[in-house]
Amino acid sequence: MKIDLEQLIRALSNTVDLVGVDETQHGKRVAFMALTCAEKSGYNSNDTTMLFRMGLLHDCGVSSTKVHKQIINELDWTGSDLHCVIGEQRLLRFAPLAPMADTIRYHHTRWQVLKDLPLTEETKRHANLIYLLDRVDAFVSLQGGSRLANKDEICRKIISLSHTYFHPELVEIFLAASNNEAFWITMESIFLEDFMRLHPRGSDEVVIDVDGLYTIATIFAEIVDAKSSYTAEHSRGVAKLARFLAEKCQLSSSVCRQIEVAGLLHDLGKLQIPDRILDFQGSLTRTELATMRQHSFVTHQILNEISGLEDIALWASNHHEKLDGSGYPYRRTAESLTIESRIIMIADIFQALAQSRPYRDSQIPDVIIDILKQGVVLKQLDAELVHLVESEIKTCYAIATTHLTEMD
Repeated sequence: MKIDLEQLIRALSNTVDLVGVDETQHGKRVAFMALTCAEKSGYNSNDTTMLFRMGLLHDCGVSSTKVHKQIINELDWTGSDLHCVIGEQRLLRFAPLAPMADTIRYHHTRWQVLKDLPLTEETKRHANLIYLLDRVDAFVSLQGGSRLANKDEICRKIISLSHTYFHPELVEIFLAASNNEAFWITMESIFLEDFMRLHPRGSDEVVIDVDGLYTIATIFAEIVDAKSSYTAEHSRGVAKLARFLAEKCQLSSSVCRQIEVAGLLHDLGKLQIPDRILDFQGSLTRTELATMRQHSFVTHQILNEISGLEDIALWASNHHEKLDGSGYPYRRTAESLTIESRIIMIADIFQALAQSRPYRDSQIPDVIIDILKQGVVLKQLDAELVHLVESEIKTCYAIATTHLTEMD
């Protein structure tokens, strides 16, 4: 299939942004500043686009809300390059994103160290520019108040870090690019969204097979599953079980692989849920429950932005729907819930019950089957699929509870 690389990059950036929960759009602000500085420097269109995309993806190694808060609220900290290493590894796995990997790897390395590393001069400058702009955004949070009101103080701070943290020429480029009110105003939330919508940076398509699609999905899934101990390996378990059930239903190999991808991606929306809610061991309040129930809708919003993934977006976001219309977020009924969606629904319930959670231990197979059968009695779950699970209960349980680094 053909995938629009720009759409993919923006979807991945949106996913990373969700980690911030209340403090979102960090990647978009860095991307805007990178584009503006590149244009000020007279970069050609390809290099400008590359820097813009590096800005969007520079924190793709972040999954923890704690690390995100450090990125936003601290100048530097011990282990600040860990997410850079993870980001590099993720980008290297997908060839169209690999050219950004070196820059992402070193975007938290001070210039006094970076300048002597065995890298190309272009990589050094790109990495250091992203670092500079990343810290500009952090200084806004440290100062408090509006960006425009604090621009002079922020610029003085950047100047004070010239030669040590940042290349002096890049400091000068930033100062020239930011020497107007519009630069700072554009980064306010409402105006930034307008900018992103009105300034596409290319529409280069890449052709990928289902295995390439799976590689993309694992990058998204790793971000979700690293958010908390509660989500760890959940997406992979759902994906493995969903694929097994699809194969047992004798669906085509291509559809089976796409269902597996949908399983990997089904919980993207959980990144916007605060850790305290995900890890809470008691009953959620009505407000907290409402927050939880947004996640499958958010999953659909992210995935549906990538042309070619419409079916996968639908199957993934339907994982909390029920055949009787009592599910969420769309209250869909049996007539609109295809076999692919029904498989994801059951795989999600099964794996969640089989997995240990902060609020309960893992459930034994007999208990899981009883719960699934109750869903059939209530006309919420597909009876034939539940019967299939029961007939393959040992295999299903093994798949749902086996944690592997790589899937077959």
